[in-house]
Amino acid sequence: MFRKAFSKALLLQLNKSACHSVQPRPLRTPVLRSLQQCQNNFTSYGVRTFATIPSSAVVKQASTENGIDISERAIKQLKYIQKRDKDEDQLLRVLVDSGGCHGYQNKMELTNTVDEDDTIFEKEGVKVVIDAVSLQFLRGSMVDYVQELIGSTFQVVDNPNAKHSCGCNISYDIDLDKIY
Repeated sequence: MFRKAFSKALLLQLNKSACHSVQPRPLRTPVLRSLQQCQNNFTSYGVRTFATIPSSAVVKQASTENGIDISERAIKQLKYIQKRDKDEDQLLRVLVDSGGCHGYQNKMELTNTVDEDDTIFEKEGVKVVIDAVSLQFLRGSMVDYVQELIGSTFQVVDNPNAKHSCGCNISYDIDLDKIY
């Protein structure tokens, strides 16, 4: 919670300084394409930032062999969200958190930030970002978009590292012998 709030505050400050400086310092990937775009980033509901990829972050083609795959349904939904939000740089962040009835659960959020220890999995123009700790628990899985009567959601499916999961497919426990 603190990490997310701190990151948002830092990005707000970086965006403000980039918009008001005469010559922003060069970045590895461009954050702001023009002053007009910079001014459009500040909206009534907060700051819209653009994904910058730190040099230490790894970008891989999405596949179970590379770490995580992305299903066609998830790709279609992420493209729809990007188009709806007019934000082609938006990523789906997947992280493993403790909790649930079996010990671990996945949390997902749309983001524009990439941290130093993240790995980005890209397929057909959409990106899923996972931190190093979560990746060791999810390696070999697939991100899917599941539509059910009770709702639609992104889910991690076919996790080879999970021993057992609950009936609602929300929490699971890890086979620690498979983690590397």
